[in-house]
Amino acid sequence: MTAPAPHPARRGLSLTWLLLALNALVLVVPGLAYLGLRLFESQLVRQTESKLIGEAVVLAETWREFWLEAQGVPSAQAPSIRPLDASDERFYPIEPRLDAGAPRLPPVEAPTEFCPEGDGPAWQAGRRLQPILERAKAFNLTAARVVDAQGCTVATSGLWSGARLGGLPEVRRALSGSYASVTRARLSDEPKPALGSISSRGEVRLFVALPIVSGGQVVGAVWASRTSLDPLKAAWLLRRPVALALGLSALLTAAFSLLMAGLFTRPLRRLTAAAQAIARGEPGPALEPGRLAPAEFHRLGTALASMTRQLSERADYIAGFATNVSHELKTPIASIRGAAELLRDEPDMPPEQRARFHGNVLAAAQRMERLVARLLELARIQTAPEAAQDIALEPFLARLLQGYSGRVVLAPGAAPGPLRMNPDHLESALRNLLDNAARHGAGQPVELSVARRGARLAFAVRDHGPGISEANRRRLFERFFTTERDRGGTGLGLSIVRAVAETRGGEVDVETGPGGTTFTLVV
Repeated sequence: MTAPAPHPARRGLSLTWLLLALNALVLVVPGLAYLGLRLFESQLVRQTESKLIGEAVVLAETWREFWLEAQGVPSAQAPSIRPLDASDERFYPIEPRLDAGAPRLPPVEAPTEFCPEGDGPAWQAGRRLQPILERAKAFNLTAARVVDAQGCTVATSGLWSGARLGGLPEVRRALSGSYASVTRARLSDEPKPALGSISSRGEVRLFVALPIVSGGQVVGAVWASRTSLDPLKAAWLLRRPVALALGLSALLTAAFSLLMAGLFTRPLRRLTAAAQAIARGEPGPALEPGRLAPAEFHRLGTALASMTRQLSERADYIAGFATNVSHELKTPIASIRGAAELLRDEPDMPPEQRARFHGNVLAAAQRMERLVARLLELARIQTAPEAAQDIALEPFLARLLQGYSGRVVLAPGAAPGPLRMNPDHLESALRNLLDNAARHGAGQPVELSVARRGARLAFAVRDHGPGISEANRRRLFERFFTTERDRGGTGLGLSIVRAVAETRGGEVDVETGPGGTTFTLVV
């Protein structure tokens, strides 16, 4: 089985941020819906106020026209209708001021004060306007009243003719020369009408008070009111576009949900399929979750690919290792078996020959024992976790060199400081290098030096032997390769040295020539 090549980790959206975005959306949507409803309701209130302003302006100017005629003033000589504070000579627009959040006043109570009906210009104009107000109410559902400068009702679309309304805050402001508008709670004993009815269903009633100005003086005011259109009825009137918007929202929600589900499930399916193919021994697809997958899935795919590669390499290593071990053990086993068969089949064998076969059995057993001991040592280094300790190098090296009786010389120099690693691993690696150098050093002392290489330490072991041939140099670190098999060599010493370096993330270098060989262990 070929392990999939590792793919570079891609930066994607983090799963944490995706979940936070999803939760934020869940939290924000109701807030946005509420905000949209409030904006919609405010727009309905402003729309109702705009209609009231327009109706009040027409009523005000109609009453003013009748009021001037009652005084015998022709229209061509009518004084200015704009207030004194108007900055524009042609226009004085009145903008809606209310919204859904405006303070709500209590309902208007029935008046208790009434003015006696008179025959002045204000009352004459009111009597002429009265039928217009009554007929207009049948179409616009607006309650309108006109008051004179003293706040007496001179024309009304309903009840309260002659009522004194100057005490109402909005009417009082209008009689002082300013436009005013307020909202009040609507009280009704009747059930709410159907959505398709012309009657309003709202719970808020708007009141506007518009001053009637003539020649810079306030001569009266129009007080008009109407129930605001409630959002539910407005939605019913706009049911087709609302249904279309809801449908689009549902489609967008479904699309977003499917997208989020795909971002989570599709990478898992891809990684699962790839892992199942690898488990079956098939090459399978690469452990790649996809370009749009969250960053965590990319890291998971990278980790799985690295794990698969390491397992594949470990399986290849074990297979090769088993082949080499079986080959190396085959010779001593065959020697022991042959000698045992001869000793069994030749009971009358001469003592000298029997002793020789006994020696062969003993030598083969000792070789097997050395092989097994070295193999266990190599396995412990490669598989067991490193029990790191702080090693004081000066006493450590002094104790190590005591066993070489002057055959190894430590190069002078200050100790580079403590080293944190497994002392048994370090001792095993250095002993293998020193033993090899002592055997091939032509009887001359071996030199050991220690130097720092950045954050690591380099142990250099130099002999003064004839050097290593090019053919042997290419095979130095192969397991079981040795040129001293007849002297008990196992060919695992340098493999152990390399294993110590690799477990530390270091390396082993070799330089050789006619003047000697130097092995450098970097850990």
